[in-house]
Amino acid sequence: MKKITLVCFMLFSMMVDADSVSKEETCDGWVNKAKQFMKVRQNNTPIHEAMKMTVGNFSRGLMLRAYNEAVAEEGEKQRVIEHFAEMIENECINEPE
Repeated sequence: MKKITLVCFMLFSMMVDADSVSKEETCDGWVNKAKQFMKVRQNNTPIHEAMKMTVGNFSRGLMLRAYNEAVAEEGEKQRVIEHFAEMIENECINEPE
């Protein structure tokens, strides 16, 4: 539960000026990051290398969430990546403004 709350906070703390960036654009950005970070995880990149790819606490939190997931079998990796991205998208979209 704490992880979900933390990520929701992370996702929407980035929205400094709601007029300049729509919620849809913000969520699309986080979905893209989620896909990228889970690909890194599924490629079994060491976490210390993966963390070098992040900028800011919010991105680090998302990367850590990706690393909470196990590396899948070869035929399942794309499904895991898509599932993770969908989960982040749903959290982002359903967060009240």
